[in-house]
Amino acid sequence: MRNYDRINAPPPDRIADKHAHIVGGGIAGLSAAAFLVTDASMPADQVTIYETLPLMGGSMDAAGNPKSGYTSRGERELEAYMECLWYLCSKVPSLKIPGLTILDETHQANVREPINSHFRLMEKQGRRYDYSGPLMSAHDAKRMLELQLTPESELEMKTPADWFSPEFVHSVFWLCWSSMLAFRDYHSLIEVRRYIMRFMMNDHGMTHLRGILHTEFNEYDSLIKPIHVWLKSLGVRFRPGTTVTDIATHDIGAETLATALTISDATGVQRVALSRDDLVFFTNGSLTQNATMGDTHRAPELDRETANRGCFTVWEHLAARDPKFGRPATFVSDIEKSNWMSFFPTITGDPTFFEYLEKKTGDKAGTGGAITIVDSTWKISFVLYGRYFPDQPADVNVFWGDGQCSDKKGDFIKKTMRECTGVEIFSELLYHCGLEDKIPGILAHTTVSTSMMPYITSQFMPRRISDRPKVVPAGCVNLAFIGQFVELPGDAVFTVETSVRTAMMAVWGLTGLNKPMVPMHEPVYDLRVIVSSLKATLGIEAITPQNLKAIADSSPPLPALLAFVNALPLPGP
Repeated sequence: MRNYDRINAPPPDRIADKHAHIVGGGIAGLSAAAFLVTDASMPADQVTIYETLPLMGGSMDAAGNPKSGYTSRGERELEAYMECLWYLCSKVPSLKIPGLTILDETHQANVREPINSHFRLMEKQGRRYDYSGPLMSAHDAKRMLELQLTPESELEMKTPADWFSPEFVHSVFWLCWSSMLAFRDYHSLIEVRRYIMRFMMNDHGMTHLRGILHTEFNEYDSLIKPIHVWLKSLGVRFRPGTTVTDIATHDIGAETLATALTISDATGVQRVALSRDDLVFFTNGSLTQNATMGDTHRAPELDRETANRGCFTVWEHLAARDPKFGRPATFVSDIEKSNWMSFFPTITGDPTFFEYLEKKTGDKAGTGGAITIVDSTWKISFVLYGRYFPDQPADVNVFWGDGQCSDKKGDFIKKTMRECTGVEIFSELLYHCGLEDKIPGILAHTTVSTSMMPYITSQFMPRRISDRPKVVPAGCVNLAFIGQFVELPGDAVFTVETSVRTAMMAVWGLTGLNKPMVPMHEPVYDLRVIVSSLKATLGIEAITPQNLKAIADSSPPLPALLAFVNALPLPGP
């Protein structure tokens, strides 16, 4: 963002007369509250956040203690060009050090312990998988270039399996990239394209996870908690344990007004009437909706409930009234393709597992990033942490893992992952790491939290452009959509940045704030990034006519690269 654009905008017209109702206390909802108060000058006590759970944070959760064990359902990969996220974090005071922000804390944590993996892929019970050479075949490299040149309108309902060769899913690119993002070859090709375009600058460091950032502790303690404390100190109102079950709307000519909220809490069901000056910011989907928890000796259940899916159900009610609100069925109709499981072991008084992996990988816990086991039927990936919780004792180690194929039988534990207890899931991982003989000893010191999430990749399901609502749908006067199920041209879902950016766009849009939007990072405008990506993709040191010919049909091959550059839209001012 240009310093010239870092202005304190004049308060929007009649902002002091308006109230905000934010549905969902995840990072999108918290961001909306922050931007309303600090950018749009809305009085903080006129901002209310409704959240079903007893705590704020939504999917960005972490809890527990060293005695009974810790838990965290998710792992987020951050990077330096998440401009809206870091804009938000630059506002929020540190809870630890007066005068610093949570952006300062995060920056310092990555200076101290940058992520640089030396053991990104594992196979054959603890062996390092060879990922030297090109990231993919010349044929698929050419298809990747063609994908970037193809308009999204021609990719609707298509999948990676429709586009690339059958061998693509075995390429180094796909093994590294899909496991980082939980992509499957039956997911949306539109989303694949957006990720490729949005994060092209990281292609050269993909096998070492260079460019990936981490917070000092888990994301709840490092991001959510300080944002919540700060907003509360400003006077923002919070209503935990409160579920919005419907948003009433009424069309008046070309305008659509949100006219009432139906809410449910411990006191019963209430109807909150809304006027034109009541602005509604609706988080219309949750990646962890209907998630269930398991533990050391109990497997979680896969919740197949369709009548009550929280924010998804509210979205279904809205979409049934008007197609401009999108098609939620596209995303929530096939949980067999949108679920996976995560697990979170807490190991007390036994460093065997961590010491073994630190020696094998050459990476200190907290600095190596994700390791993916390429021959795991469950498609397991895991991340070793350093001190992940503020109260974590020195003799307690924690890490997070996930398995993308919950319906497959394990290679060591002959049960599907979804049928397994925490002990069984950790045993499967220990087997794949080459520690089969150490399993009983390590398990004796371990508790495991597990989570089954039916909709964790629902945002990736094959779709049409119109299946997601716009941030402010056409004609909406006081209703905006925020979060991971909103159409945000150019940016990629399943990122914290998308949640924060949609909140910013919603606040700017509904209040009429006259302030430049924080620009999206667009690496495809940088020829240096394009060249670096091509080198990494082809596994070469320099671009020559000979190796360009491998991905181009023309002769000489230079027009293929020029066509790519010339097809890019001009950047904004």
